[in-house]
Amino acid sequence: MIIESRELRLRHRIPVNRIGKYWKGLEEGKVYKTVCRCGRSYYPPRAECVCGNQTDWVEITGKGIVECFTVVHSIPSCFEWSKPYRIVIARFGDVRVMGWCEDEVVVGDEVSIFTAMDGSGVWKVWFRRG
Repeated sequence: MIIESRELRLRHRIPVNRIGKYWKGLEEGKVYKTVCRCGRSYYPPRAECVCGNQTDWVEITGKGIVECFTVVHSIPSCFEWSKPYRIVIARFGDVRVMGWCEDEVVVGDEVSIFTAMDGSGVWKVWFRRG
């Protein structure tokens, strides 16, 4: 039995107009979530809550705890990396944040959050252990 592989490319439609502060924040070294008066928090941020209220922007700071991660060995041809890379999901208080991480981590490790531009000029969320 032979299984053929096919190239997979994904494009996401992102409502930049309503969450422009998030993208601008990445360029300024800040990662934002949104919080509603009803108590719900969102990451990725949302312009309005499911209850219908507008949300407020709050910077994510401090330390997060690694909840899960994966190491990607099959690198898409459109990526600038040639070595395996790590995607991590870490909990920062009431939200989980997904980002890139060059450090080796295990579930339960503490990480700090920062932003950086990748080789293709896109700002991303990153973590570093400790």
